[in-house]
Amino acid sequence: MKDQPDIEWKDLQPESAGTAAGRFPHPDTGGSWDDQPIPQVQLADLDARVLADFRQRAASSQRLPGSAAEGDAALVEQLQLFHLKRAAVLLFHAEPEKLVTGAYIRIGHFRRDNGLVEQHAIGGNLFAQLERSLALLEEHLQRDPDGGSEPRAPADYPLPLAALREALVNALVHKDYASGIPIQIRIHDDRISLWNPARLAQGWSVASLRTRHLSRPGNPDIANAFYRAGLIEAWGLGIDKLIAACRAHGIVEPLLRHEQDGLWLEFAFTRALPRHFAASPASRGAGRATGEAKSEVTGEATGHAAGEVTSEVAGHVEGEVTSHVTGYVAGEVRRLVQACDGVMSRKALQDALGLRSDANFRTLYLVPALEAGLLEMTIPDKPKSSRQQYRLSAAGAALRQRSPA
Repeated sequence: MKDQPDIEWKDLQPESAGTAAGRFPHPDTGGSWDDQPIPQVQLADLDARVLADFRQRAASSQRLPGSAAEGDAALVEQLQLFHLKRAAVLLFHAEPEKLVTGAYIRIGHFRRDNGLVEQHAIGGNLFAQLERSLALLEEHLQRDPDGGSEPRAPADYPLPLAALREALVNALVHKDYASGIPIQIRIHDDRISLWNPARLAQGWSVASLRTRHLSRPGNPDIANAFYRAGLIEAWGLGIDKLIAACRAHGIVEPLLRHEQDGLWLEFAFTRALPRHFAASPASRGAGRATGEAKSEVTGEATGHAAGEVTSEVAGHVEGEVTSHVTGYVAGEVRRLVQACDGVMSRKALQDALGLRSDANFRTLYLVPALEAGLLEMTIPDKPKSSRQQYRLSAAGAALRQRSPA
């Protein structure tokens, strides 16, 4: 059964085309919602600590030259956020939800028998929302379904944290913030669903997102800041990267569908079937055509069923590479691989990277490296041991040797 957004949001009255265009200028027309200034906001209203953290991220990514030595005003100017725009508020204000209605993430934990058992509202700047939401989701992934006291290691998570991270980053960058509706995440016993009030670019369908496409963010200024911080690429690879992460983890591809009120992404805790034969180019083409036709008619792309049937002729064959980002390694993970020298503790790795945020290090660097098999634990059966240390795996050492220092 399909999840639905909360009923309180479903009851919102639809807008006329003219109203929607007025509140959400399309980037093709030379404007965007996040580009509009908020006159009452001054530079002093932005959180200096958040700006300092961003400056550190940008220095680490090497995508904003000179940012480490810049003052706050110069940094904001370099990001083209003067006069202070809505994007600046969402990125750097301590409580953006007070100025932009619905600028937060709602997370609910549902049980089949008991309904909603736990819920959270994750506010703060967009970087904090990403880190806190990922930390909460990882807590759920770590839980032993058999009630054991030891948390599961990243390799045993029912979903790869890297895929959830890509989904969240895409939601934060592409969300229709003018809707006043928060991003909603539903945690179930057998799946995690994410709903984002986002609009597809004119002429696009869900099938367009699953094929090679140009990057067309709904919020260009927010996307630029996330790029400078090293959180995204500028090539429209987000969907491909999360699908590749699911494939590498051995689970079915996520279900992606677009309905009138937003974009759904559903990750099932379902292992993918083993592949014993190679698909021909013709059959792979047929599989893609089938997926596109389905998305046009029903609003859904190949999803859970595709992981078991259609994808068998669409490139999920063991040993075969079809995605143009298969083998992609995030910049954060590459930097961690370069920083790892012998056997190192978590703190030593974090210090070597010059990172102050524990949550940022764990969710964007450590766990993705473990999931990718590039880093390994010295005590794998006790992931949270106080004596836990890390070293490069054979694959990590090979990547380090191939990559420039």
